[in-house]
Amino acid sequence: MGQHKTIHLIRHGVALHNVPDARTGERPDLCNPRYTDPPLIRQGELQARVLGEQLRRMGLLLPVEHDWSVGATGGKSAGGDCDDGENGEDGAVTNDDGGDSMDIDVGQRDDTDGCDDNRNNHRGHSSDQEPIELVVCSPLTRCLQTASYIFPSYLEESGQGDGGAPAHSSSSSEPSLVTTSSTTARTVKDGRNDGNDSHHKLDRNCRVCCHGDVREAYGMHYPDKRSPLSQLKCKFPTVTYHPLLAEDDVDWRPDSRETRRDVSRRIRNFFVWLMRQPHESVAVVTHGVWMECALLEYCPEALEYGRRRVYNCDVYRGKLSLLEKGVSSGSGNNAGDFGGGDVILRDVEKVVFHHI
Repeated sequence: MGQHKTIHLIRHGVALHNVPDARTGERPDLCNPRYTDPPLIRQGELQARVLGEQLRRMGLLLPVEHDWSVGATGGKSAGGDCDDGENGEDGAVTNDDGGDSMDIDVGQRDDTDGCDDNRNNHRGHSSDQEPIELVVCSPLTRCLQTASYIFPSYLEESGQGDGGAPAHSSSSSEPSLVTTSSTTARTVKDGRNDGNDSHHKLDRNCRVCCHGDVREAYGMHYPDKRSPLSQLKCKFPTVTYHPLLAEDDVDWRPDSRETRRDVSRRIRNFFVWLMRQPHESVAVVTHGVWMECALLEYCPEALEYGRRRVYNCDVYRGKLSLLEKGVSSGSGNNAGDFGGGDVILRDVEKVVFHHI
């Protein structure tokens, strides 16, 4: 395994809780259980399909002949999470200023983002980029759906389309949690990631993995409460699910919410885990607050130090590196010390732009 990986951070498409109520025009009430684990709407599905085609033209998708059937179908029933909130400096992630729950880009945005070299990438092949080998998804339905539309050949089983119903569902009353695409299934009792799973490795042929550390900030808001694991497995039966995902969402609480520091801790734990995996080029399908926390923590200039937001189906690409302990990263803003070395995210740029 090399000392760095190429990572593509992708925000999911527009979901039900991202838009005003079609009848009343009011903002969604994120404390209403009807918004639990909401699905993509049609606009979000279209965004993801267009993004998949752009990535294919850039040469970032594996050729079809190299398709491994480790992935998910396009599960269209409700499931979810919630990109909802501004990041409080020390307090809980809030929704005071609209937040990601309603942060939809419906107009023409500035496409430069300081990345002039990438303005033509969406129109042709990017020969200097390795194809994405692994897709890591949040366990919220809108991210799994987004991945199924962007990476259909990674996610579909033989004879299935990217948006079709699953070929099979689990008949077990207690679903098994797999550690890799090739290992024997096993169950775990605790769904919380305590940061001690950095040595859990995926099989080299694994193409899609669901990992709890890339979910949105959770607590109080129902869109960030995930569906039971057995339901996710029924809708997306070919995904490799991380062994620390329990049947029920044991982390979500109706009376408390993660802080920005909590989210940043999960991000760092995830980056350490990712550096242990055998894949060199990775896509992470996640959420707006998660992405903004990651970028502001490691490379704040990518978001103009908080003046720029992350919109649905935005993509940011960078280099994730693991430095040996004692080696200086040269920056006080983009390193996290994990005992065995520093993880840094550098050379971040926005590479794909949408006007849907």
